[in-house]
Order: sequence, then C-alpha cells, then structure tokens
Amino acid sequence: MTIETRRGVLKGLVGGSVAGAALAQTPAAAQSAGPAPREWVDRRTGHRIVRVSPDGGGGKLYFYKNAWTPEGDLMAISVPGGIGLVDLKTFRTRVLVENERADLMFAARRSREIYYSISDPGDAQPMDRPRTVFAVHADSGRTRKVCRIPNGQFNSLNADDTLLLGFVAYGSKPLQPNVPDPRNRRFDQAEYAALGPDGKPLNFAKAKGVRMLQRWAARYPMEIFTIDTRTGERRVIHKTNEWIGHTQFSPTDPMQIIFSHEGPWDRVDRMWAIRADGTGLRKLHQRTMNFEIFGHEWFSPDGRQVHYDLQTPRGQVFWVASVDLETGRRVYRRVERDQWSVHFNVSPDGTLFAGDGGDADMVAHAPDGKWLVLLRPETVPDADPANYRDELITTQLMVPERLVDLSAHDYRLEPNLSFSPDGKWIFFVSNMHGKNHVYAVEVAKAQRT
Repeated sequence: MTIETRRGVLKGLVGGSVAGAALAQTPAAAQSAGPAPREWVDRRTGHRIVRVSPDGGGGKLYFYKNAWTPEGDLMAISVPGGIGLVDLKTFRTRVLVENERADLMFAARRSREIYYSISDPGDAQPMDRPRTVFAVHADSGRTRKVCRIPNGQFNSLNADDTLLLGFVAYGSKPLQPNVPDPRNRRFDQAEYAALGPDGKPLNFAKAKGVRMLQRWAARYPMEIFTIDTRTGERRVIHKTNEWIGHTQFSPTDPMQIIFSHEGPWDRVDRMWAIRADGTGLRKLHQRTMNFEIFGHEWFSPDGRQVHYDLQTPRGQVFWVASVDLETGRRVYRRVERDQWSVHFNVSPDGTLFAGDGGDADMVAHAPDGKWLVLLRPETVPDADPANYRDELITTQLMVPERLVDLSAHDYRLEPNLSFSPDGKWIFFVSNMHGKNHVYAVEVAKAQRT
C-alpha cells in the first residue's frame, strides 16, 4: 500500500459526529458482524454508550495515564496506523500521527503536546531495544524529538512537563516464552499460555499467574530513572532487583513518584513512594494478615492520596482503599464481589469511583462481574463521623450502579476505564463487538423519549 493510499484509508477510518445521532436500542452484546455500533442505550442499564474509535478499531491508554489535553477538550487514543485525537464535544476523531510504529505514551499536563515513542526494529523485547521519544502538538501537528534511549520505557510525565519517568530491566526475558512481548502495546490485548501440573493448558488468568511468578523469581537488576525533557539528562533515582512497574508521577507535585514491586501480590510489598531526586523512599501499605493483597494503585486527581485495590484476604473481602501521602489517613471503601474490578478509577472531583469489572476466572471469581459500574462511597450506617480518628482506618460502603453490560467482553483485554475531565463520561476499551474499540458511557442515564 502506498503512503497516499494509506492516508486515504486513515481518513476514511475516522468517525463523524454522533452527537445528534438517533440512539439505537442495541444491547452491549450485539453481533460482531460488520462495524460496531456508533451509539446505543444499554438495555440493561439505561446508559448511553458512544463508540469514539474508527471502524478499524482503537485502543486507549492504561487507566492511570493522562490522555487529555490541559483544557480537557481532546483525548489521545491509538488508531489503526497511528495516533488519533477525540474531540470531546463532538466525539469526532482525527488522525494526529500517521505511523503504525508510533506507541502512544501520554498527554502532557501543561502543554498541548502528545508524547509517543518509536522503538527500533528487532527481535528483542521492546524494553530492550533503543527507542526515540517524540512530542507532537495537538493543534499544529508540529513534532519535536525529546530524547533517545538505548533501552527502557516510560510510563509518566511530571506535572510541569519537565521530567520523563522511565524504568529498565537488564537481561530480562519475555513473560511468555518465544513471544517478545505478550501484550500488544498499541491495542493492549495480552496473550499468556502455560501448562498445569497435570500437563493440561491453564486458563488465561492462571497462565498469567505462572508467568508472573517466574518473572518475579528471576530477580533481574532494574533501575528507575528520569530524563529532563529540556536537556536530555538521564538520572538514575532507584536501583533494585525487585520487579518494578506502575511508575507514576503525581498529577500535581512535579517531584512525587509512586511505583510498585510487581509479581504475585501476596508475595510482594507492592506500593512505594519516592521523590524525583531519589529521596523519600517509603512503603505505602503494611500487610496485616496472611494472603492480604493490594495493588493497581493510582493518584487521586489532587495528588494528595494514593488509591488502590485491597483484598483482606485475597479473593474474599474487597476494598477500594486510599492513603493520604501527607497525613497517613486511610479510607477503606467496601466493594461486593460482583463489583470487584480489574481496575478502579475516580472522578475528577473525587466524589465518585468506577470499576471495569472482571470475569469468573479472575481473583474475585464473581458469578456476575462483567459490568462497568459506577461506585458511590457512603458512610457506614450508624457510624458517627464526628468521632472519627485519623490514626484509625475510616470505612465506607460503595453503592453500585451498573453502566455497561460487558457480558460479551473478553477480559484478556483490560477495559482500563477513566473519567472524562468534566466527569460526565467514562471512557473504556472493549472487544464486545469483535474488534478492540474505545467507547464512552455517559454517567447520567439517558433521557427516555
């Protein structure tokens, strides 16, 4: 295919406005033949859902990564052959970067730049290959080279756009043997396979657990580093033989970082904080019972708290927990089994939470868990908040409201939900109609006509 032909295909893939389209009363588990529907009201929840990715498919960033321009008007997504921008007023999508090797990283919080990287060709894992980082302006399309690294990857950009946060493993092997990277980085579909003690193939969740255990036990040397976006200076801030992941800058404090010790959650002290100058290393949660697990941590929008999935013990009692980085105050919000989710997120004003569900093979083994749910924290009945003491854990209850029927979704693809900057929509990725697509569900119920 020529460059001119591919450009024409890309232009044909992007979607037109659906703001005034008639609402099709199509269930979420619609047939996969033909293009996924553009807009419908979920019959089981009463909430409006809009597809924002083009007919060819699309992907969104990991749940904690910033996808929004500072003004909250545009969202960066992956589209076939490049990177696209979604106009949040019209839900129209346009192509910003035409390069099928472009790996969308995140949007800057202060400028209107979208960061992406391109890895050099090769058979090694992406982290083990050289890569070049670029920043493209969302309006002008002007592109600049930010840096080039011999190995490693980036998960975050700090609050004032001055530091990239990277990590690298030396000598590591792929999680899935003979597959350089089991996760499709552009559209985020993971593949894991392993045999059980009886020699029979394990399901996806158990196979992933086997590979995670093997990788954790390998103890490869790793580093967390920063790169100055103005000078290109690389600075190592932490070295370890723990498996490092989930590296994140605070959305408000340019120096505050959290990261995780990856691996089987019951075997690691997962959540850690550190400053961008390498000081202030500290653990954020102390296990108090056997088989207690916690993780999938993320910053609150104001940067003051770290939220996380907590289970006491694993697979039995479920919480969306938080710790205040300054005061140490903790809040545990109770979630029922069918509302447990692969990932949770919080609205921009901090008043609402949401979860993207999970299938019956996952840790909660929920019999009816394949839903995207809104979660409203409420005070425990008969509690007396006036007598709460900050040194003790505050407990709340999560009241659920189902938003999207994900019964047709294959959870090898993580939905990775995130609230829009105005809090009125929740964006997620799903394969419920066949191809991976980016969708938005309206938090308010659709008006009946």
